[in-house]
Amino acid sequence: MAIKCVFFDFDGVLRHWDFGMYGIEEKFGIPLEAIHEECFSDASVNPAVLGEITDPEWRAGVAARLVKRFPDKDAKGAVKYWDSTTGEIVPEVLALVNECKAVAKVALFTNATTKLNQDMKALGIDNLFDYVVNASEIGAKKPEPEIYHHAVKLAGVDPEEAFFVDDREHMIATAVQLGWSGHVFENAAGLRTALVDAGVL
Repeated sequence: MAIKCVFFDFDGVLRHWDFGMYGIEEKFGIPLEAIHEECFSDASVNPAVLGEITDPEWRAGVAARLVKRFPDKDAKGAVKYWDSTTGEIVPEVLALVNECKAVAKVALFTNATTKLNQDMKALGIDNLFDYVVNASEIGAKKPEPEIYHHAVKLAGVDPEEAFFVDDREHMIATAVQLGWSGHVFENAAGLRTALVDAGVL
């Protein structure tokens, strides 16, 4: 069955994100490892990804915990500075999205917070995708099957007509179990080959 919609993960595929690229540790004296721990532990990030709290509420919680850990540093300033950043679009992957868009539907499929639309606009990709599947708007996150069911329903395709690229193998594993085609992202060249093999390009 022909692929009718290609689903792209955001961070780690289309967007390159690295705390270090903005020099937060150097500017504020708080170790990157500590910031990462407070941001992305399951207890911290899951409520934001599931839409139980807003992105500003999540970041405020991160800042409060960092203030306790580093009372002599400007933890609130560090989080505010981080909030002002948006990561960087990977141009080679963006080119592939546009190539796919010429022959099929394309969708963004991501475990993101309520800041996603703001980030997409800042990065100039707010009109790029036919569909956006954001965990925080749905109340389920990858790799939970519910969000995959929602994604294909939104796109109006059968699972066998869906192709998904993500940089995490367990996200792809669920998709494949549900009948999708999938590719674990390492680089744009590998993704192009997978899209060609799947008959998309």
